[in-house]
Amino acid sequence: MATGGGPSGSEDRDPAGADRGPAPADRRTLLERRSRWLLRLYPAAYRDGRGEEIVGTLLEATSEDRRWPRLRDVRALAVGGLKARAVQNRQRTVRANLRVAVMAGLAMYLSYWLAVYVAGIFPQFTPPSVRVPGWTSAIAAVTALLVAAAILLAWTAPRIAVLAGAVAASVGVVAFAFVIGGPAAILGPRLLQVLALVGLAALAPRAGHPSRHWLWLPGVIVASMLLLVYGVGYEWLGLGILTPALPLFAMAALGVLWVVVDARLMVAVLTYLAVTALQLPVMAILTGYWGLSSLPFLGVVLAISAPAVWLLQRQSAPAVS
Repeated sequence: MATGGGPSGSEDRDPAGADRGPAPADRRTLLERRSRWLLRLYPAAYRDGRGEEIVGTLLEATSEDRRWPRLRDVRALAVGGLKARAVQNRQRTVRANLRVAVMAGLAMYLSYWLAVYVAGIFPQFTPPSVRVPGWTSAIAAVTALLVAAAILLAWTAPRIAVLAGAVAASVGVVAFAFVIGGPAAILGPRLLQVLALVGLAALAPRAGHPSRHWLWLPGVIVASMLLLVYGVGYEWLGLGILTPALPLFAMAALGVLWVVVDARLMVAVLTYLAVTALQLPVMAILTGYWGLSSLPFLGVVLAISAPAVWLLQRQSAPAVS
């Protein structure tokens, strides 16, 4: 006969005291929690409308002694969620899908430099290879705050607020370049940052805003670059132009796997890589030297972008005339 413990987390035991696992009610609760976690494969609007129905059907079809849904049910949930997301994407026009993808790519590029500015707040911990003469913690902190605000406003605020944030961040970036008094080569990335901020403001929709879930992309870039600066270090890697692209390897792989359902992730990653690849040519032109070392990489990125954009077009709704 089973002996009960507390009201939750209790375990059934036989007369000899041997564990028999969680009680049926506990197993049912655990199964429901895991089923709801799997339900996140579906879009939020779909979960709000049919989530309870799906979970209820899944619980009815699963025996009470199980802690996880059956593998075939997990597979069915995954396939259904991907199909629902694909259908949701086809409700938006090509222009709307391309807009949010390019915005995400520009936000990722700006977040890379945001990480550089954050690293400058603590120059005593910054490797000499990325330390800039004349850089102070106050300058770095203000610039990082302005760039971060511009990125967040693009995903959370009306267009007028995005424009104001982009202008303020652009002023901060340009002022930063003049204060540190670096050579013309240092101004190259600043010019691209200003253009990225202008693009972010221009692409921001007039009404509403894209899903905030896209902010995980710039968040990954910031976290990865700070770990790179304070942990591994640039010298150990020695990858030159590929260094800013390192956090993209995992996201690019995810984009390839996800491209059939939603090509916007791949377009966002390719946008980031394309702008990053322009850094060396812009810096070289400003110093009077025409460097072409990154152009093959840029060509590859653009070549991959063409089928990605084509697939995004196939996944979008036709424009309303």
